[in-house]
Parts: sequence; C-alpha cells; structure tokens
Amino acid sequence: MRSRSLVSPLSPPSLSWTHAALAALALTAAACADAPGQGLPRDTGPHPRLLARPEHRALLLSRVDREPYASILAILKQRAERAYAEEPDPASWDYRTNGDNASTAQANALLAWAFEDEAAAEKAREFLRRLEADWDTNTVLDINIRMPKVLMGYTNTWDLLSATPWLPADESAEAERKLTEITGQLFAKYLEQNIYRDLLLRAAQNNHPIRTADAIGYVALAFPEHPAAETWWNWSLSELDYLWGANGHYVQPDGGVSEGPYYSGFAWGPTAAFFIALDNALEGPAAFARDCRTRSSEDPWAGYGCVDGEQATFEPPLRGGLFTKAADWSLSLRLPWGSRPPLEDGVFTSFNGGSLLTSFGGDGVARWDWEQNRDAAQDMEFSADLIAHHLIYLDDAAPPAEPPFLTRFLPDAGNAVFRSDWGEEARWLLLVAEHGSARKTLHDHVDGTSFSLAAYGEYLLIDPGYYKPDALDNARTSQSPSHNVVLIDGRSAPDKGLLTDFGDADAFLRNTHDGGVIDYAEAHQDYQDTHVERSVAFVDGRYFVVGDRLATTHPAARAHAFRLHGYAGLTSGGTFELLADGARWERTRAGVEARVLSTAPGLAVVEPPYTPLTAPHVHEFERDRKAADHAVIDATVQAEAPGFLTLLLPYKVGADAGPDAPLQATPLEAGPDLAAWQIEGDGFTDVAVLRGEGAAQEVKLPGGQTLETDAALVVLRVEGARPFALMARGTQVLLDGAPRVTAAEATGVAVEE
Repeated sequence: MRSRSLVSPLSPPSLSWTHAALAALALTAAACADAPGQGLPRDTGPHPRLLARPEHRALLLSRVDREPYASILAILKQRAERAYAEEPDPASWDYRTNGDNASTAQANALLAWAFEDEAAAEKAREFLRRLEADWDTNTVLDINIRMPKVLMGYTNTWDLLSATPWLPADESAEAERKLTEITGQLFAKYLEQNIYRDLLLRAAQNNHPIRTADAIGYVALAFPEHPAAETWWNWSLSELDYLWGANGHYVQPDGGVSEGPYYSGFAWGPTAAFFIALDNALEGPAAFARDCRTRSSEDPWAGYGCVDGEQATFEPPLRGGLFTKAADWSLSLRLPWGSRPPLEDGVFTSFNGGSLLTSFGGDGVARWDWEQNRDAAQDMEFSADLIAHHLIYLDDAAPPAEPPFLTRFLPDAGNAVFRSDWGEEARWLLLVAEHGSARKTLHDHVDGTSFSLAAYGEYLLIDPGYYKPDALDNARTSQSPSHNVVLIDGRSAPDKGLLTDFGDADAFLRNTHDGGVIDYAEAHQDYQDTHVERSVAFVDGRYFVVGDRLATTHPAARAHAFRLHGYAGLTSGGTFELLADGARWERTRAGVEARVLSTAPGLAVVEPPYTPLTAPHVHEFERDRKAADHAVIDATVQAEAPGFLTLLLPYKVGADAGPDAPLQATPLEAGPDLAAWQIEGDGFTDVAVLRGEGAAQEVKLPGGQTLETDAALVVLRVEGARPFALMARGTQVLLDGAPRVTAAEATGVAVEE
C-alpha cells in the first residue's frame, strides 16, 4: 500500500565534552527571541493523523492474518501486555521507565483503535493518567536525545485514543497538558539556556539536534493551538530541513552520514516516524519560519545561510533525497549477517525503519535487509519504537530482494565496500577514506586509510568500536593506533581532541574498479610529512591484497609499522598465532591469515605492549556492550618510505580442501625495493608484486615464468580459470614476454579480465 501523498538503543554513552564544559561554565538564560512565522497548520484533520490515518485501519485489518504482519502483531501484543513500570527513584523523572511505558501505552492504543478493544483503551488511558509532568526533576545530562520514545509514544497514544469512543474530553485535555508541559520544559532547557543549547546542540550538528527536533516537532504537530507550538515547530523543522538536507553537512551527496552507521541509525528511526506523521497530517509541504539559534559557525558548518524568520517550506523526504540515500548507504555497509559495522563511535546494530519506505516508493531491498539479519531479524525498536509503523507501512507488495550491487564505492562518504555476495558467509572488506564534512563530526575516529574484514560469518579484522570508560574524554578507541593503518613513529594522522578539534586529515578514494574477477580501490592520505597510498585488491571474491606505497619529505629513517587488529586472542576468545611474517586469528566459524612483506629490509613482526582495557588492544563493538581485548601486531621496519605488501587470506574453519580452505602464500625471492607473493588456492595460482622506484622490473616466478613490469603494484593470475591482470602506476605487465595488461600512461590503474 501507499500512504496519502503530499501535494508538493542501546543507550549511547553521554558526550564527554558536555560534562567538562558544564564543570567550567555557568548556566545562563538564552536571549533568543521566538522566530516569527505563520507555518504551523491549524486544521490537521480527523484522528488518528500521526502514526496512522483513518483509512489505514481497514488496511491493517486486512493483512494481520498473514506474514509478516501476524508476527509483527504478536510482538505488538506482547508489548501491550506489560504492566506499568514504576520509576526507580520517585524523586527523579526517569526517561527509561517513561519511554517503556509510552511504548506500552502506544501498543494498547493501537489495539484499541484498530480492533475496537475497550480493555486496551482503558489500559492506555491508565498509562496516560499516570504520566507525570515533573520532567525537570531528571538528572540525565543528555536526556534530550532520549525524549522521542516518550513524547512520540504518548502523543500517538493520545491521537489513537482520540479516534475511539473511550477517551473523555477531560482526560484528552489533561494528556495534552502533560505532553506540552514536558515539551515546554525540554525546549526551555535545551533551546533557551545557552550552556545546553551551545554544547549539546550547536556544537554537535548530529543526532542530538535531530532527535531533539523529532520529539519537540511531533508534539507541536499534534497540538498546534498551544501558545508555544509555533516556536517549537519552527525550530524543529529548521533543524530537520537543514541536517537532512544538502547544506547540513550531516549526509554526504552519496548518502554517507558523518557520524557513522550506529549514530546515523539512532537519528534515522525517530525522524522516519516524524516524517510519516507529517505526511499523514498535512495536505501539502509544511510551511515554517527559519529559526537559526542552533546553527554553528565552526568548520564545516560556517556559512550556513540561515536567516531568522525567513519563510520556508519543507516536504518530508520519504520518497527520495538524502534521507533515503542515508538508508541506502547504511545498507551498503552492512556486514554479511546483517549488522552494521562499528565504524566511528558505534557497536553492532541493525537498521530500524528502512522497510517502511516500501510505502513511499521504495523497493524490496530494505525489506530483505530487515528480514535477513542473523542477530536481530526484523528489528523494530532500535532508536525508536516502530512496531506499529511496520504493521501499516511495510508493504508486502514489494517482495524482499537482494541489492543489485556487490562491491560499492562511495567517494563522498569515503567508503569502499568490497563484497563477494549477499550471503552470511560472504567475504567483505570496508576501506575508509573520509574527507571534509564526512570526517568532521564529534563521533569520528582518526581512521583514514583503515580497513576491517569479515568472512564466513565472522568479524575477523576489526574496527575497535566505541569503548568510552571516561565521560570526560573521547573513546579510547578513537585514535589512530586503534585502527588498521600504517603508523609512523607510533601515529598516523593528528589525534582527535574535544569538541570541534576533529584531528585526523582528509583522505580520498581514488582509482576504483568494480570488475568481474577483481575489484580495486585506493585510499590516499597525507600525514607525518608522508603521502600514503593504500591499494586494496579483492581477488575473485576470495582474498585481499593490500599494497601501501609511501612518499615522504622527511630526510631520515623513522619507525614504520603496518598495524593490524584481529578479533581473537587475549580476552576475545578464539585463537591467535604470531607468525614470522604476519599472524593468524581464528574464531568459531572462520579465521584469517595475514602475511606482510616490505620493500625495505629488516621487517619484524611484533606485538605492541599490552595493558588490559587500554588502546590499542581494547575494543567494544558487540551488542552486549562488553569491552574486551584482542591481539594486535605491528610489522615494523626502520626506513624513510617503506612499502608494505600484505595478503589477507580468510578461510572457513573445518574446510580442509576446496574453495574455502586456507590458501597458501609463498614469499618470492626479490631484489632491493621489491616485495612479491605467490598465492595458491583451489585451481589457481596468483602473484602480487609491489615495486619501489629503484626496483628491478623483472621477477622470476616459482613455475619458471618471468614477470616483467614497470608498475608500482601488480596482481596477476598466472594459472587457473577466470584470468585477470591488474597494475597500478605502470604501462605494462608481461608474462614470458606476452602482454597481460598495458596502458598508454603510467597513471591510475589498468585492468584486463
């Protein structure tokens, strides 16, 4: 089905810098005047008009006996059966308790409206009666981002009950009083007090203002006659129009969200609920007057162009635009079993709400993503309670379908995603190269050129996630030593500081190739007086070659380390084995062998000093939010600008033969400034070569062949089906004198397959 068209968590840890700032700054009142405007609608039509429209009832009743709606309804009924939860401390308003109660009330109100269930209506009324409005007794600094569940849930309860005969006028008025009183307190604290507004909203430009606007705007939409509703409305729509729009720097042109998949999902869910309510309640684009009180003049948001009081319109971008692109980007990043990777500050999580887009022109890809999730299939509660929404807006006329792509390059987001297939055992690698606003965010990590790898159902080479034991500091996992990068004297790009001291440096994806047998991308970044070019080649859906080429202006040798983090060893479970030229990490389903060579002499593979729950060994990315330690290696060499040639060879545990068995890697004899590997697997023999500027152009292969090239990097199939040849920065690759790949100029990458 399609909704009526317009005319035109996990609890994330509190932000560290807010605690530090609150200790240093005094609380003052804001001088912001209410923005004038005539945007808030006065005639919003019959009830219900937010979560659903009256015509949705017949649709819902027609589908609840078939899947997936029968299972969704069963979950909704389970939520409805919960008893009213008492606050743990009667003297303090608790967002968790009130949020859960709001979800229970909403579930009962939906049952009352859809199924004419008077008992469910009475229970929802009881919850509304017991809601307390003494919100300002709460003690949670960042409660603003916890409010969508409370305010949306209870507002939907009021709206749904208003469409039944069981909500008396006095109870309706009292519910409105409580909800608007709570919203007024929230707005007064976070929008009209300088300290909260400037540090929790203006400095953030992320899920903080988005979720705050979702909650406040929802109440303004429901109760437009309230004296403050127009002010709430104007600010909320100003924020959502900006941050989900082309000029907000939150979403990049290709859909990548600056704060990563975890927090972007945290922002996306309640926004989807608000946009659906706007779509239901309004007959055309929403008019509002711009309210610029939370705009930032810091990079990258300077020059935001907002003018207080300027008249504007907003059409909920459910049918296209950056909001839907953000959902598509999140799906592109998904791990083979459905979770999102712990890129930036984040842990494994699913994406909630994408399948609702099937009612707004979306296809069945998002539905497939929602259903195919090993750890949280059909999640409807991360970031927002969208259980009832799935009953109405998940359109089963859009059959679940795998995405039409595998490997995907997103240069604006700074993500190259290599993928063998869409199965749970796929080989997968994420290469990171963010620049500009894609990396300038409070939840970013110093991770340019880093990568993570999954294969055969296991997360093997890791991004460390979000370990933040100190509320007055950044996550311990945020700096470069916690990532898979080339370190120079122990660091890569500059460290991250607090607030808008983002650290890191711009990185760029270049020279990409999405082929039939081999995929390729490069991540470029400058740090420590050195230009780093990291190449990743994904060979035949089976293994990866990583080539690091360095050029420096530094006049002397320094300590260089190819750092690698694997998910095994120490307190992580699994097994870890240090090898002379790399390491092996193995978990229950799969393992990975990493083998490293350098173009410089004297390479040694060592483990950095270990202190429990300390970088670089600590990580936190599992859904249970338990921190643990993993094994880390450094392939070290003292040189001016060494190159590194690394093989990442995943395998399936228990596969002793066949395509998923461990691959065999043999280092080849090579002269100065040159590194070479031979890789053997089920029916194939490949070669990878990395050359420095002074290296010989000829390499003798174990089978007696001679490889000749002037390229900096070569990956070549010597024997076997599905032949290919790839070179970077060269004009030819010859095998026994026969050309395998050629190019007119020694720039970029050339592939023959």
